Amino acid sequence: MKKILYAIAILMAVSCNKAADTVVFGTIRTAEEDNPVVEAIAVKDGKFIYVGGRAGAEAYIKEGVTEVIDHTGKGMVMPGCFDGHAHYMMTICLANMKGGILFAHEDGKAEILKKVDTATLEAANAGKHCLMGFGWDFYSIMMASTENRITLAELDSVSHGVSVALFDSGGHNMFCNTECFRRCGIIDGKGNVLISKIDGGRLELDEKGFPTGFIDERVTGYPMRMGGLVPDEIIDDEVASTALEKSQELLLSTGYVSYMEGWSNAYHPTKFYEVANRFDKEGRLNMLLSMTYEVEPWQKDMSSQIDCLVSLNEKYGTAHVRPQYLKVFMDGVVEATTGSMFKPYKNEIVYNSHWSVDHLADVTRECNAKGITVHTHTMGDKAIAETTDAYIKGGDGRHRNCLVHLRNVREEDFQRFAENNIACTAGMTWHVTDELTLAVLPDYVDEDYVLPGYPIKSFFDAGVKVSSHTDYPANGTCPQDPFGIMEVAVTGQMIYPYTGKPTPVFDTEELITLEQALQALTINGAWQLGLENERGSIKVGKYADFVLADQNVFDCPVTDIHKTKVVSTWFEGKKVYQAPTMLLTDGGR
Repeated sequence: MKKILYAIAILMAVSCNKAADTVVFGTIRTAEEDNPVVEAIAVKDGKFIYVGGRAGAEAYIKEGVTEVIDHTGKGMVMPGCFDGHAHYMMTICLANMKGGILFAHEDGKAEILKKVDTATLEAANAGKHCLMGFGWDFYSIMMASTENRITLAELDSVSHGVSVALFDSGGHNMFCNTECFRRCGIIDGKGNVLISKIDGGRLELDEKGFPTGFIDERVTGYPMRMGGLVPDEIIDDEVASTALEKSQELLLSTGYVSYMEGWSNAYHPTKFYEVANRFDKEGRLNMLLSMTYEVEPWQKDMSSQIDCLVSLNEKYGTAHVRPQYLKVFMDGVVEATTGSMFKPYKNEIVYNSHWSVDHLADVTRECNAKGITVHTHTMGDKAIAETTDAYIKGGDGRHRNCLVHLRNVREEDFQRFAENNIACTAGMTWHVTDELTLAVLPDYVDEDYVLPGYPIKSFFDAGVKVSSHTDYPANGTCPQDPFGIMEVAVTGQMIYPYTGKPTPVFDTEELITLEQALQALTINGAWQLGLENERGSIKVGKYADFVLADQNVFDCPVTDIHKTKVVSTWFEGKKVYQAPTMLLTDGGR
């Protein structure tokens, strides 16, 4: 039978003149359920033309034309990975932006204020008007002790007249100084409070009704959009280009060929879109880049915002740049008491969803009718249920309107996701919880909401095509690469970066198999984007996006999966990353 199949393959290859550009031999995981492991692939013109046994692939090899890579016994080959939601460009931009500052996870109040003092003095001397910061740790600064909180007066004292806005590492909380509040219209030049409440979060006021300097959730968008910060001072073409270039290098080096940028209009209304479009036209974009346009609940004319996104898609969209997603925040973060929950927090805070079901349904209906998919941040069980209600009520059934993160999910909602073509992208490492969070969280939330927290297995059990996201850098203590993610997903444990020791094993009921982890990282990521017929698995006719790894994760001890490294990454049949110390010796023949 093998000889007959081999003969047929030869005849087909000859008759179709299908000399491949590349043939790869090895242990190849396809992420296809009916054909999970094969011995060889052949690629021509950016697509797979053969997937099967080694003998059959020989027919596609032509001397002087075909590059042959024999990866047999050297590890594994797998589809390129998808990150369903992250902030690589946004974060790397911060490290290079004008008037930008990054904080370390361990920075306390004194270190933060010292860094602000230095940076704002430099900005003031350079004639700049604003400074953006990112990365302070919410738990140590805001929740561990009231003495760690940064006051408005303390921030004003080191600001040198510059408008200052400092995001925490999760991007949900911010400290602002008086100048920032003045510039965005919350107070006037005489110190009178003009705005005391903004929809979608907390504008914290002291006992006299004056801002304390702390704001959270969608209120943090107010300084960004209402003049507290100056977009052209923070980001220009050079900064945005550097952010995209370095993001791409990092993603390709770890095996990702696609990612969803979670806030593409973050620091500038158009700059990220402009740069991505130019990169692709110049042949410099070697991955699939989906881009979101974030809107806030306090913005009044939502139709104009949707039309703005449609225009961005028409102007900057390409085959690889996909500005087709409207980003919405339904709630905040359960761990920060801003998740929308059915049970109130212990401190009697009731945090409601930012959007009503009817409003989000109307937005979803209008978006889908204009070719836009809705991409909604959801954490608490109430936010998840209400977003699902809105998608069912307003979605057209074709667009993969997506829920992002999903901390506490009611059992009945898993089935609703599956039945209504709703996409879910989740952090497969997030069920690993650090000791500080576990120590603090029970003081704020009901015991039922502590553990289990972030489900994974429950999605698969319900038939939901859940995809993987990192939300980089929001959960920076967890691995961001696919192999580290796989290990945590199947073991519930990781090496904690600050101690070098393994964490306790958490939430074992939600652990999944390696094959499921691979699906979440690959074919399910393509499904989230509506591209499962084009990408996400190794199958004849699909784009040839694949990765050569130096270890077969299905054969090694599960505690060694994280040690796996990428040898090379291929996008549409072209090698777009080569590990510098792993030069392939089995070249073309």
